[in-house]
Amino acid sequence: MNNNQPTSEPINEQAVVLVHGLWMSRWSFHFIAKHLTQKGYKVYRFGYKTTKRPFDFNMQKLTAFVNSRKEDTVHLVVHSMGGILSMRSLPNIVKTGKLIMLGSPINGSRTAKAMSEKKWTSWMLKYATEPLTNGVVNPQVFRKSYMIAGTSNSVGIARLVTKLPQPNDGTVALDETQADWINHHTTENTNHFRLLFHPKVKKKIVTFLSKIIDKEED
Repeated sequence: MNNNQPTSEPINEQAVVLVHGLWMSRWSFHFIAKHLTQKGYKVYRFGYKTTKRPFDFNMQKLTAFVNSRKEDTVHLVVHSMGGILSMRSLPNIVKTGKLIMLGSPINGSRTAKAMSEKKWTSWMLKYATEPLTNGVVNPQVFRKSYMIAGTSNSVGIARLVTKLPQPNDGTVALDETQADWINHHTTENTNHFRLLFHPKVKKKIVTFLSKIIDKEED
């Protein structure tokens, strides 16, 4: 893996692209976007139709969006399925930067697999079925990566369709977020949705973007 070295550019010359997850919109990143803007980053929120457009189409759209930013350094901060979308798009993204994933089921989602096998829920996934059930296949990573996973074992959509091993965030199990190609992995005692506005998560994002983290977990 060829991980980019931390940039020497001033923060106000670096951009962050935020990529939301299943059934959400770019506004789901409101609190993180506000926090990053206050810290001096140029923030762009990427929106896409998570179930109504082919995944390849969304990959092309994300790639073009990131590559067209005027900043040379463009970090990616992504939630849930947005992590799978970003990882699959990385081979065609030419911008440098870091990747931060929040509760992304990169090894495939048991919840999505269970939903796809039930008539009353399979229709809810449509084009998201394949990426969510398979996760990141043959990963190619060209930037330093960081995963923040929730471990609250709280009630979430998974309870309706399956039983996840503990720990989990109510939607994604911890082991679905772990891989040896991730540079740094940490957890927070929170649920899947609250990863988007948990104060400690926001702090960890800024810490990872702004300096080198030497330990495998922080």
